[in-house]
Amino acid sequence: MKNILCVGHSACDITYIMDEFPIENRKYKVNETKIMGGGPTGNASYLLGKYGEDVSYITTLGLDAYGVNIVSELESVKVDLKNSILKKEYTTPCSMIITNIKTGSRTILNHRNKNFIPDTYKINYINKPKFILFDGHEIELARRALNEFPEAITILDAGSYKLETVELGAKVDYLICSEDFAREYTEIEEVNKENYLEVFNKMKKLNKKNIIITLGEKGCLYKKNGEIYNYPAFETKAIDTTGAGDIFHGAFVYALSNKFDLMKAIKFSSVCASLSVEKIGGRESIPMLEDIYKRMEKWESIGLKI
Repeated sequence: MKNILCVGHSACDITYIMDEFPIENRKYKVNETKIMGGGPTGNASYLLGKYGEDVSYITTLGLDAYGVNIVSELESVKVDLKNSILKKEYTTPCSMIITNIKTGSRTILNHRNKNFIPDTYKINYINKPKFILFDGHEIELARRALNEFPEAITILDAGSYKLETVELGAKVDYLICSEDFAREYTEIEEVNKENYLEVFNKMKKLNKKNIIITLGEKGCLYKKNGEIYNYPAFETKAIDTTGAGDIFHGAFVYALSNKFDLMKAIKFSSVCASLSVEKIGGRESIPMLEDIYKRMEKWESIGLKI
């Protein structure tokens, strides 16, 4: 087992690049498409491998063309897949992504079948991981990893609200949740400056350790020395937000692994995500480390206390 373990969802992303959102019952000619691996922890593990971290990834994949391509991509950046489950009877999940480059928005249609984990499955390791990143998918594998490595520092990418994500959210050391997750969990219809404190305090009922709430272009909320802050998003022109959240979470784990303090970890992750939305695609938009540090030098924001 490597220093960092990622557990969760993989998919093949097929991106259609358009300069408008399609209207129902019409035909459109698309000038460009991109096909690459995706999924929250899939993209995060790829980023960590690209940045030279020792990373293992546990997921389920079919031995179809999509699955084979995903394995090849991950192995190209030295992601260890020996504990992943690859089977002919599994179907590799697939996402169709419509990217509107005028607005930077993306619409995702995802198809996946539940891949049942064999009762005989065991995680084989030599050294226990120091960090584990979950994404709320593949819950059976996540439970096994939590039980197997109770001393690891755990992080959850809580992108969507569901029972499995809530279950993990209560157990991890760092709960990093989306605005959508926070809105559904707290039952507050809209997250805004007027209720940031209320939202954060309600989220603490789920996790009493470390919470970061990502708010897209509004930045993120976090707690430092007992005070809650709103860290702003780097102002940039987004052309494709696909994978930006995955990249934020992968960058945050990289920051923890390299002993960044919380403020620097959030800044590093925010800048990494801001660079990614300036390019099309998920994995192809992961920036180089030197570009992250260059942008960090130009950005002095420390966040505003709520």
